[in-house]
Amino acid sequence: MAEYWGIKVEDIFNTMQERFRPEGAQGVTASYGYDIAGEGKWKVTVYNGTLAAVERVDGITGCVATMSADGETFVGVNTGKVDATNAFMGGKVKVEGDMGAFGKTGRMFRKFVIAKKEMSTREYIEDMFGTIVSRFKPEEAEDVDASFAYDLGGPDGGTWTVSVKDKKCTIATTIEGNPTVTLEFNDAKDYVDFILGKIDAQTLLAAGKGSAKGDINLIQTKWPVMFEKYKDPMGGAVPEQELLVLKKIISVNQKYATGPVMGRFLKGLKDKKIYGNRCPKCGRIQLPPREMCAECRVRVSEFVEVGPKGEVRYMDVVYYALPDPLTGVARETPYGSIMILLDGCKGNETLPHFIRKDQIEKIEMGWNEKKGTRVRPVWEEKRAGDIWDIKYFEIDE
Repeated sequence: MAEYWGIKVEDIFNTMQERFRPEGAQGVTASYGYDIAGEGKWKVTVYNGTLAAVERVDGITGCVATMSADGETFVGVNTGKVDATNAFMGGKVKVEGDMGAFGKTGRMFRKFVIAKKEMSTREYIEDMFGTIVSRFKPEEAEDVDASFAYDLGGPDGGTWTVSVKDKKCTIATTIEGNPTVTLEFNDAKDYVDFILGKIDAQTLLAAGKGSAKGDINLIQTKWPVMFEKYKDPMGGAVPEQELLVLKKIISVNQKYATGPVMGRFLKGLKDKKIYGNRCPKCGRIQLPPREMCAECRVRVSEFVEVGPKGEVRYMDVVYYALPDPLTGVARETPYGSIMILLDGCKGNETLPHFIRKDQIEKIEMGWNEKKGTRVRPVWEEKRAGDIWDIKYFEIDE
């Protein structure tokens, strides 16, 4: 039986029992067939959520669905060497029967993990160039007619030419014709480290260990689009771990420091006082108070009491409320969100809050010379020093 990336087709089936996930097969009773060209046929049976049998058979019968593929594609998909979507779209993998039922097998088995071992530079080189054609994406190579040559030095090196034309990809073990772009590396190991992301191209070029000739822009922009990224066979050597989830609401006993300026504003609410601060240069009263004047760019330290009454300058009536990001609770609708210009403030220094629900339709907004409805705050009996010490505003009658 042939090996693909050091894996045999039977290795995939021999490990199914240990990779089986009962939680992914709850309520399933079915048999699935696998017809691997040139390798044999297998039948996998799941009965009432348990893996009943994995057997090699002469003929496939009594299965809800049967998958057909060649050995290289089958092993490649199971090990992540071949993109499953591209394999299906390209016709390398076919399923006859109930496609929906067959799709459930993806939840029944953990990913097959290649046994951990050391790979030599030569093995990496053979794997990298050996998978180029299978990683090619024809749909991304429209109108591309180019050849990419590789000249790798050292005992494990060699020459290759990857040609792309008419949405087809071919590879040769020589440098043919006049390549569109040529990459040269003094040592094949440097190329391996570059592909694995252990060293960047600029470092190699600066050290004189590599060079690029021809249309360099083509390999920088087009190659990554036309080919699936190379997956390190050793990258998946650590066994896949099952994700455990514990759903619990976390309550952390902590406080947030607001700073002395905002702290002064919040502390004032406990005493039913609303504070702004006056800019020493332009005289604007900022509400809520800020450390710096947003217009004059100078520090502001003089606190002044404003309000607590004022006029409504703007109002939104909300009929569909999104959940509060902190509590997940949505406010009862409809409600009126208002911007209040408190007595003593000017311009756009308005305070955002809510209007009493039964007074929404009575509110008039003020702009230019028109005065808005006068409102006053309704305070909580017990105040904690936050903006909700004001329950809402109501019409000042």
